[in-house]
Amino acid sequence: MENKKKYSYAGEGVFRASILTLIILVIYSIVTTVLPASMKVTSVFYIVITLVSVLYGSIFAAKKAGEKGWLMGIMVAAAYMVVLYLVKVFGGGSAAIGMREIVRTSLALGIGTLSGMLGINL
Repeated sequence: MENKKKYSYAGEGVFRASILTLIILVIYSIVTTVLPASMKVTSVFYIVITLVSVLYGSIFAAKKAGEKGWLMGIMVAAAYMVVLYLVKVFGGGSAAIGMREIVRTSLALGIGTLSGMLGINL
């Protein structure tokens, strides 16, 4: 029973990461209505938002769980990327997975693993 509770922290980490993403995207959209941004800047910004959100969610989950930070980080990153993919598809985007998505997911899994380990030691 205790393990189920520990793994539920990963779900809470994904939720917190998603909320952080929404807040940052709202701020970014307000800023870009005033100041134009190129597609290159926007693309890089989306990757940075993803990584910062995974970092935050993984640290939170690992710190709450108290053990197996790397696993918590991977779980948060994987679930977060699935949520992003589903939002993209249901929002009318393409269901195809390209190189951009593979790189973004790989970076998220790497950051999730490292930040989960960091969260244990904070």
